[in-house]
Amino acid sequence: MKIASLALILGLFLSALIFSSPAVHPGSSPAIQNPPGTQGPPTKKKPDEDQTKGQSQISVSVNLVNLQVLVTDKKGNIITGLKPENFTVYEDNVKQEVTHFAPVEAGITAVLLVDFSKVVEWFIMDVWNSIYGFAESLRPGDWVAVIGYDMRPTILTDFTQNRNTLMEALSRFNTPAFSESNLTDALLFTLDRVEEIEGKVAIVLVSTGLDTFSKHIYDEALNKCKSANASIYAISVGQSVRLRYNLDNIEWLMADNRLRSVADLTGGESFFPRFPTELPSIFKNISNMLRNQYSLAYASSNTKQDGKFRKIRVVAQADINRDGKPVELKVHTRQGYLARER
Repeated sequence: MKIASLALILGLFLSALIFSSPAVHPGSSPAIQNPPGTQGPPTKKKPDEDQTKGQSQISVSVNLVNLQVLVTDKKGNIITGLKPENFTVYEDNVKQEVTHFAPVEAGITAVLLVDFSKVVEWFIMDVWNSIYGFAESLRPGDWVAVIGYDMRPTILTDFTQNRNTLMEALSRFNTPAFSESNLTDALLFTLDRVEEIEGKVAIVLVSTGLDTFSKHIYDEALNKCKSANASIYAISVGQSVRLRYNLDNIEWLMADNRLRSVADLTGGESFFPRFPTELPSIFKNISNMLRNQYSLAYASSNTKQDGKFRKIRVVAQADINRDGKPVELKVHTRQGYLARER
């Protein structure tokens, strides 16, 4: 097994390294920065102007909602080549007018967020297989940042396209130092630091799903997910050990539910591999999902600035069987957003 062998080899020379966890606290750590150059990840959002040019010309009072949409058939096969007329968008069951549509063909902009507390010591091979498997799935032109968390999240590298820089950051995942695994704090920290980036952003979360001592409550993370511009792809670690030792008690079931919830709310996906051999196909699926999406935007017909959650439903239909009968397809996107509040 290529990935498992790679992890074993890396484990030998990584034993000389110590995973450092400097004090990086939400609110005090610098935001993840966009790298320079025109080929970098999406730029930070600009302040609203009184009027924008072109088709999306709207007043500052209008709430423009951007969506990243993945479309599959019932078997999970990704559907490409769709056009604007194949989509209908509803907000709180009210049909909306789509003002922008484009297939997303750009490279990946992703944050690898890794649980590396003493909780994962039993599952250390799962962690290594996952992070290096993710690295193997990347292509030239992809931008990646790496954050590790235990009692606090730590930015190990900002967005980079340099493979050596990425591997150096991953090599710091050696020996866990702290017992706390504060998932909620880590999610809020990461979502805060990518919220100003426009366009498609993915968070690849490698985690047990456990939360031992976060300062923030889990509902805060869920609310943040509701307004997030990033999709979370959660990969659970430790499934095989849990099954072997019958560890599926209420605490672990809640851990799985956390991973599912944050992925579902943000239009991502959750994975629960039992064996290392499943990881290559998981990362291939994530890569395909991120590289074959559609970008949609609409100006909400509801101009109230009430801070309430608005449900989004996207319907996609197409004649994929070429028999003259359009069929409804499965759409993966975020479930809604929080309206602005005065």
